[in-house]
Parts: sequence; C-alpha cells; structure tokens
Amino acid sequence: MSTDAQIRPGNAPGEGDHLKADRAIRSRLRTAAGGRVALFLSLLLALLVLIALILNVVDQLGGYVVYGYRIDPKSVMPAIAPEDMSEQELRDMILNNTPAYRLEAIPDDYGVPLAEMDKDLLVEVVYAEIPDLDPLMGTRPFTELPTEELIAVIQQNVTTSRFDQLNEEQPLAQRSRAELLDLFEKEVLEERVVYSWRLFDSLLNGPAIIETIEREYPGQQYELRWWLTPQFVTSPQTTRAETTGLRTAILGSTLIVVITILFSMPIGIAAGVYLEEFAAPNRINQFLQANIYNLSGVPTIIYGLMGLAIFVRALGDLTNGSMFGAPNPPPNGRTIISAGLTMGLLVMPLIIINTQEAIRAVPQSIRDGALAVGATYWQTVWHHVLPMAIPGILTGIILAISRAVGETAPLVVVGAAAYISVDPSGPFSSFTGLPIQIWAWTALPEQTFRNVAAAAIIVLLAVVLTFNLTAIILRNRLRKSL
Repeated sequence: MSTDAQIRPGNAPGEGDHLKADRAIRSRLRTAAGGRVALFLSLLLALLVLIALILNVVDQLGGYVVYGYRIDPKSVMPAIAPEDMSEQELRDMILNNTPAYRLEAIPDDYGVPLAEMDKDLLVEVVYAEIPDLDPLMGTRPFTELPTEELIAVIQQNVTTSRFDQLNEEQPLAQRSRAELLDLFEKEVLEERVVYSWRLFDSLLNGPAIIETIEREYPGQQYELRWWLTPQFVTSPQTTRAETTGLRTAILGSTLIVVITILFSMPIGIAAGVYLEEFAAPNRINQFLQANIYNLSGVPTIIYGLMGLAIFVRALGDLTNGSMFGAPNPPPNGRTIISAGLTMGLLVMPLIIINTQEAIRAVPQSIRDGALAVGATYWQTVWHHVLPMAIPGILTGIILAISRAVGETAPLVVVGAAAYISVDPSGPFSSFTGLPIQIWAWTALPEQTFRNVAAAAIIVLLAVVLTFNLTAIILRNRLRKSL
C-alpha cells in the first residue's frame, strides 16, 4: 500500500488545528513571560526591603551627639562655708545674689566700698545680705576638691556594692588625683549623651545641626560619634550606652555555638546516613522521616520550651558547683550548656535533611563500582559516599549554625540574661548572646541604646555572613579536590 493511501482525509491536520496550536504556544509564552516578570518583581521587592533595612540600621551607627552630665556637678559638691571662701569668691557671690538696690546701699551701710572690704567684713555682708545660702555654697569646681573630700563624695554618691567593687579593683586611697577625678566624672556625674542625631542627617546637614547645638546646648561638648568601634566589640556590658560593649555577648554566643556543633553534628550526620543508606523502606522509618521534615518547620520557641523541660530542669542539680566546680552557678540549670543543647535540637533536623540531600546527590555509579570490586556496603558508604558528600554536608552544617547564631526565642525561654557584665567562665555559667543583647537594647527607651543595638546588628550580620562565606569557600574547595 502506498503512503498516499495511508493518509485519510479525516486524519489530515487542517488549518484550524494549526491555529489552535499557535494560540496554545502563544498562551504558554505569555504565561512564561508573566511568570518571569512576577519573579523579577519579587526579587526587586526583596532587594528594596533589604536595602531599606540596611540603610535604617546604618543610619543609627553614628551621628552628632551632645554630651551632658546626668546631674549638676554643683549638686554633689560639699557645702563651702563663707569663712572658707576666698575674698574674690565672696565678692562674686554678693554681686551675683544681691539685688541692685542693696548693692548701691552697701557702701553707705558698711562705710566702705565692696571692692575695699576685707574678708571678715565680706563674710558679715554675705550672712546679712543673702538669706538662703545653702544652694550657693556648692559653687567650688570639683577639680579643686582635696583628695579626701573627693573620695568622700564618690563614696556618698555611688552604691555600696559599686564602691566595694571599685575598691577591690584598686583602693581609692591608692589612686592618683587624676584617676580620682576621672572616676568622679564616670561614676558620680556620669557624662551622657543628652541628644543625638542620625548619621545621614548629620552628614547632609552638619552645619545646621552644629548651629542648633550651639544655640540650644550652649557650652556643652559635642562630636560626630561612631557607635561601632573596636572598643565596643571588646568591652564588657555596662548599664550605660556610652560605655557598654559586646564582649560578654560574643563569648556567650561562641560557647553556645561550640556546644551546639559538638552535640548536633555527629548525631545529625549519623542519622542522615542511616536514613538514606541503611534504613529499610518500612512504616517506622517512613514515620521517622516525615517527623524530621515536620520538626524542621516547628516554631523555635517550642524548642525553647522543650529545652526548659529537659535540659534546664535536668541539669539544675548538676550546676551546684560540687561536681563541676562552677563558681556561683545560676539556679535551675539556666546555663550555657542548656542553651547549647537546646540549639542543637533546633538545628539537628536541618543537619539530617542536608546530610540526606548531600548523600542522595552522590552518583549511584560510585556505589556500584565499589560493591563490584568486593567492598562491603559499610566500606562503600564510609570510604566513597561520605567523602563525596562532605561538601554538601559541611555547607548544610554551617548554614544551620548560622541560623542558630541568630535565634532569640529559645535562648529567652532557657534563661538567657539581658544584662551580664562578667565574662562566662565555662559551660555552667550564666550567659547572654548577641540576639538577646540586641533585643534587650531595643526595648529600652533611650535613643542611645538603639544606636548600640544597630551596631550590634552589624556585628551579628558580619558573623552570619562569615559563616555563609565559609560554607561557600569550603564547598568550592572540596568539590575541586574531589
């Protein structure tokens, strides 16, 4: 039978079929184009939001600040009796605190002009002409106080515990006069930022801001201050934004991450290898696999509650100092090791899933070749599959740790402190962390604490980006070596 005979008129494609096919193709192309536009707009929106967030944080990293004392320096000066003042101080006091009509009458009443009076007569005029001396007697600058009076003023105006702490660091009686004056300014007067401007406003409108400062804060010190400095990173936490630092938070986060890695990495990798290579496809293993996927999406605060119920309560008795020698252990097991184990539970499902994905990406031909030359299945996995999967496994681990570094809710539940001024000494110490510190500072009403919170956010972003960059570099180098 010829080819022409096989083609029947009813089966031949007509012009209508071609038009339908063209319309279907154009419809799919339009859908694809719309999808690309939607994806591009989503990416653009995400970038705009990210840029706005970063700019808002950077805008609080610096700016013009005006300094002022928390209290009036004169209000903490010892009372100076008129008998102890110099003649010039007495004349100044009379001139500044006596009405004009009485100043005109003083030469006639006392028989001698004010400029020619001796000290005894000046003291008599002060007591007679100025009825309320108490607010005026603390007029001597604190820099002129004798050393003994300076120590007494410090002792009277700081808390007892703080005074004892200062004496433990170095007895006040053994400090130089310059050290005492500096201590007086920091501990008693407490020079603070009374007003601050944002960075972009300070850079764009600097002259106008300086003019405002000189008009509204005459005589006050001001400067263009940066809150993110090396001293901020290396200093311990204090109660003042001007002197606080991140050292205690960085050390706490570091110890938590170390415990998290030591706990979650071996268990997570072992579980991933078992489920991917050795687990039989039965209902129990399928149930385990499904729950691991579910656990990776559980809210993080649930892990905090689990850590509170398991680790904090269970380890509470171990932190009494008798077994591990922990000095002044926190009550109820609210320690670094409890936080590290809790974060280990949080990231373990991610490590298991990433391990499985990395092992699944190893070609089946690697396994077949090893088995063909007589290797056991365990030898095949240990010597061939795992080395090939290491780049993906390490990438997953580092990304999981990056997530752990930025988590806040679990740490709050297991007992992270918002204020700790002492560096952690071990796994059974009280702790704080970078995200906890940021959260605590942003909750305070003073603008200066939001400035230091912005600086801490940059440090935290730098840590997370370092982890991510390390993951990329390790993955690329291991892939090249393999």
